[in-house]
Amino acid sequence: MLNDFLEQAKKDEPVYITDVRNAFEKEGTRPFHLHVTLYDESKKSFPLSLPETRSREEEAFAASYVHAMIYNILSSLGAVKIEIYTDAEDEKAAALAEGLDEVFQTKASKAERTGYGKSLNVNERILSVLLKGKYCFRFERKDVSEEKPVESKTQETKGEAVFAALPELAKDKMLLGIDIGGTDIKLTASVKGALAVYKEFDWFPAGFERAEQLIDPVLMLTRMMCAAASLEAAGRGTEIDKAAFSKDASFEAMERGIISMEQAAGEGLRKFDAIGLSFPDVVIQNLIVGGETFKTKGMRENKKLDYEEQFGKISVLCEDLKAFVTEDGAVMNTNDGPMAAFTAAVEQAWAGEDVSNGFFAHTLGTELGTGWVLPDGSIPEIPLEVYNFIIDLGSCVQKQYPSNDVRSINNYNTNLPGTLQKYTCQSGVFRLAMKYLPEEEPEIYQEALEQGLFVWDGNEVTVPTEPKDMRKPCLEFFMKKAGESESCGEIFRKVGEYLAVTWEETDYILNPAAKERSLFGRLVKSPVCFRLMCEGAGRRKPDLKQYAADGGLANTDLMKQLEAHPDYTVAQFAQAVGAIYFGCLGLRQE
Repeated sequence: MLNDFLEQAKKDEPVYITDVRNAFEKEGTRPFHLHVTLYDESKKSFPLSLPETRSREEEAFAASYVHAMIYNILSSLGAVKIEIYTDAEDEKAAALAEGLDEVFQTKASKAERTGYGKSLNVNERILSVLLKGKYCFRFERKDVSEEKPVESKTQETKGEAVFAALPELAKDKMLLGIDIGGTDIKLTASVKGALAVYKEFDWFPAGFERAEQLIDPVLMLTRMMCAAASLEAAGRGTEIDKAAFSKDASFEAMERGIISMEQAAGEGLRKFDAIGLSFPDVVIQNLIVGGETFKTKGMRENKKLDYEEQFGKISVLCEDLKAFVTEDGAVMNTNDGPMAAFTAAVEQAWAGEDVSNGFFAHTLGTELGTGWVLPDGSIPEIPLEVYNFIIDLGSCVQKQYPSNDVRSINNYNTNLPGTLQKYTCQSGVFRLAMKYLPEEEPEIYQEALEQGLFVWDGNEVTVPTEPKDMRKPCLEFFMKKAGESESCGEIFRKVGEYLAVTWEETDYILNPAAKERSLFGRLVKSPVCFRLMCEGAGRRKPDLKQYAADGGLANTDLMKQLEAHPDYTVAQFAQAVGAIYFGCLGLRQE
């Protein structure tokens, strides 16, 4: 069994962690049981097993499996502590357990941690917010003879489902939805039940070296939306500065537009009743607490400034946004993944569909976002950084490339190989294109080079982000080719296969009541690409049900207005509309 996995890896083929776990559980004889104490002090058990190992190579592979499992648990559930139960006579398992402190760098500072230790940075920030620093994370090794059964905690909710009530709240208010991504920001404002203003703004936050470079554009765009929505509320929408709302408008043009619209609004300048914000990082109690994503890479690498201080400014972005809401208004923030699930839940509930199991969704764009919303509208306060899941313990050739190389399976933030960041989002498409097209479709590969979508720099190949960000054009190029080329079509089938593995891992670790998946983002805006991804997922898991966030999602009045818009699509702005409804959560009277 182990030899088969190792040979597979050496052939540069994926070795899915799900398959390894299933094989180890079937044939493994050595207990390596994990008892995870969660933030609410309940426990969850993962009774892992290990096989006998006959060489250092096999021992290293078994260790990589254990490290990946613990990393995935910390990245999604988080933990106060993890107890490891092994057989007292199993010296190798005991040594593996004892070595976890070194592998995860429990004693190191946040700035010193690398690789697996990065998950503890996020975990510590969450512990600080939720438990006020009451606990420091730790591993504890115990003998399996001491192990006691762990009672499974049922998924509880705090009250009745609220999804269907939120669209009514939006009908007489001025509201703003903001969807912040890795390549753009999308905003839309609703005035008395009508979507009045849209704005799309391209950016590259991973290149920012200071917090203000991230914060200031968000505040400027919010101010611009506030001025335009005020004019709409006064029946003077024709006075909106259209040049400022052009997708390619410069900062100067937007600033001029803000000033002219505010002057035109005069005493009629209003504030929003609520703002809903979708932010691509871990959000706990309205605070942005993750700090280890690709979006803040530039700040983390800027040695001239203290990163924790810089990230602290971003953490309280909602406090800054309160300047644009009324005194009794609300600013509500969540991660982009939960926002996707929340959006789907509102639309399904409004259509009369059963939402008793809540919703589980993914966004497929710059990275993989993951959302889990319970039936009452609440969002589990856990990291849920599923894009960091290690799903592939193989692909040995591709892990040799540096993370910035298109061909690499190494994570941009941690340098760990095999994480979903390089499999199910745009980076996965780019990687697969470079893996297969030079030999299978050299004409398409050459076309990508000629258009500057792929660029060789010495021995590395990248998708340029300067002087022009080519990530969107590159993705759109291969999405278009997916319907014309069998090899390009297979790229999206492979992404679908990875999504099936993602389902298996999220079901094993999180076990949500919702078994279906709603998919948002650029990768699903093409019906052809979505169909291909479903075909690929079906090869591994035929009964997996996935739904695209397209026009079929549009049930509420606001979403139907978006669907009917001549210039914007549901795939583009669905989460911004969902953010409007999420903001309304803060206006509900309990």
